[in-house]
Amino acid sequence: MSDRAPRPGHNSEARRASAWLSPRTCRVLAVVFTVGALGSVVLVVVDLVVGRPAAGDLFIVFLNGFAAVILWMLARRT
Repeated sequence: MSDRAPRPGHNSEARRASAWLSPRTCRVLAVVFTVGALGSVVLVVVDLVVGRPAAGDLFIVFLNGFAAVILWMLARRT
């Protein structure tokens, strides 16, 4: 019985959903995916120097870069 009584106009479900769309969350995720994309570019360069195929790493660069661009756009929009 330690649950708080619900307050009128304060739905915890809505508060959690809006946190995912906050500019701060979008910026943090955009930075994470940008760093991931840059790290993947380093892996592509290492693969090319070593002589390994870099197709898989290029795909990861594309996915991380795409996610970063979308998140940066969402962060600027809000």
